[in-house]
Amino acid sequence: MNHSMLNVRFVPVAALGLALLAMSNGATAETPFATDVLDFSPAPGQWVNDDFFNDPTAALGAPFPGGLPEPNELTVVSLGGFGGSITLAFDHTVLDDLLNPFGMDAIVFGNAFLLDGDPDAHWAECATIEIALDVNGNGLADDRWYLIPGSHIPDPSVQLLTVVWDDHVVDDMYPPELASWIPPGFSGQWTTSAFELPAELFGFAVVRNPSTLADVEGIFGYAEYSPTVRLGDLDADNSVDDPTILPEAFYTVPDDPRTTGVSPNSGGGDAFDIAWAIDPDTLLPVALAGFDFIRLTAAVDSVLGGIGEKSPEIDAVADAAPDPFGDFDDDGDIDLFDAAVFQVCRGALDPTSSECARADREPNDSITSTDWAAMSVRLTGVR
Repeated sequence: MNHSMLNVRFVPVAALGLALLAMSNGATAETPFATDVLDFSPAPGQWVNDDFFNDPTAALGAPFPGGLPEPNELTVVSLGGFGGSITLAFDHTVLDDLLNPFGMDAIVFGNAFLLDGDPDAHWAECATIEIALDVNGNGLADDRWYLIPGSHIPDPSVQLLTVVWDDHVVDDMYPPELASWIPPGFSGQWTTSAFELPAELFGFAVVRNPSTLADVEGIFGYAEYSPTVRLGDLDADNSVDDPTILPEAFYTVPDDPRTTGVSPNSGGGDAFDIAWAIDPDTLLPVALAGFDFIRLTAAVDSVLGGIGEKSPEIDAVADAAPDPFGDFDDDGDIDLFDAAVFQVCRGALDPTSSECARADREPNDSITSTDWAAMSVRLTGVR
């Protein structure tokens, strides 16, 4: 982004005209959802032999939501118990983009839901998120993995746990205790590993927000914690407001993961910022430009009696779409051109025309100093 533009005085120019709005970069958009399963290694669990829950391709494409008060049980894949994982790929690199809402770059959708609609009570089975950039360009997830530590992995080296499993279910030395829990293709003895989330918070059927501050979410950065909103439910009341909206438009708008409830116009799910990624060995941030692969791993070592193991169910992963406000030519940045178009719209006879609708940030059918203040923030890249 060109920060020198802040010193430029913008003056409406008649020759510029609203025709500038018709310009675009003509780029072909890829699908925003994960397209390939590179690995599926479920840990033992009650659903790993159930055909409704053991198809890893269920995690591809757009989510199919149950809504805020109920889970999606139709198009999800279960990771099984602790350490079960799935690795997915995109058909493009998901970029760290400051223009995305709340700075979030990707969204993981599972089948979590809110108990009795309470935004502080999540029926959730959380998984950790790791990402990798295809540095060597071979299309394989053989590059360095980096961890999204989220709110509750302060020291990955301490929280890395390995569990031993075997198929000898008649003894209780190693789990599981039921043969039906053994994933297809697994036999003998094997191990799974994951960065363990604290059982005293995540080990219960209902995971409660630990924050004592109103509207502040104390858990973020993990998959299968937040609900997925019904397609077209723009105000998260479990009622469809826009039946014509496409999944590609709706499920690429991230929720603000640091506030309770679901942000307006968002499809829900668990959004994260690539800038959160750290090297789990050094604990240092890695400043990744983006990622091509994502690995989701069951991170709670807990079995709850009749409920069974804490097993994340994954529905989809999406590349978050940039907030279009201010990017009049849809070229992925906010620059001098966009600022000039904003000025033209602000001085237009009809500032509420379709060509200028993007300049009305609030929206309130007028373009005011409030809209310009928001545009100024977009120009600087500082949110």
